[in-house]
Amino acid sequence: MVSTGMKPAPVDSVSRMQRHGNESAADDGHFTIPRPMPADFRKLVSGSQENIIRAMDISQPAFESFKKILRDQAVMMLDCERFLHEQVPDIWVVYLDWAREELASFLSRYSDAWPVELYMEHYLSKKTYAKRHAFRAKMSRLRPALKTARVKSSASERDVSLPPAPGGPPPPYEEHDFVQPDAAGGGGFTVENFLKTVNPDLSHLFSAFEVLGISSEADLVVVRSWAPAVRKDFFERELMGRMSALQIQALNVKLGEMN
Repeated sequence: MVSTGMKPAPVDSVSRMQRHGNESAADDGHFTIPRPMPADFRKLVSGSQENIIRAMDISQPAFESFKKILRDQAVMMLDCERFLHEQVPDIWVVYLDWAREELASFLSRYSDAWPVELYMEHYLSKKTYAKRHAFRAKMSRLRPALKTARVKSSASERDVSLPPAPGGPPPPYEEHDFVQPDAAGGGGFTVENFLKTVNPDLSHLFSAFEVLGISSEADLVVVRSWAPAVRKDFFERELMGRMSALQIQALNVKLGEMN
């Protein structure tokens, strides 16, 4: 048998959870709780755990045991810093199969074992959002701030060192390109245009970069300031399954070439 890295849930936790979970349905025989309607399901995902407990019709201790079992196995199989829709599909299927087998008696109360999907989407969404929000906040703090330099000097020094004020309006600001223009001679800098200059073209990943908080030249400057190994590790972790090793290396080289 091929090992999947899955560990069995503690027997005491499973039996206690199943005992608590079955109490409210003891008199109903084969009664099953149907899956919530799509709109209600979305509200439960984004709502509080108390709402999920009511929807599942179980006690607080049973729910705590249920979520601990799911979390302990998720750490071993899933990427717990990604949303559910970003998980590798085949691994998610294996995880669901494990949960249905491990919690078979408990999940028999629910059609299609929907509490597993509901709680894991709830858990992964909140954890991933918090992590990415912290990343965006860190990026904002690291962006170079524009500051006005003030020089203290006496009136006589200013008369000597500064040229006479021009009679007309000041000249327009000069535009400065931080990367070489692409072959088409494109205009202003955008992250999407930068991704187009990578060989191979990575512009199809623009939306993924926005999700990571990389949506401007200042954001790229921050990423460029990291050591190459740190950049490589970051993109491998955050864009796993969406970028090949060749694409990550090409992007790393292009970031290093930024002026």
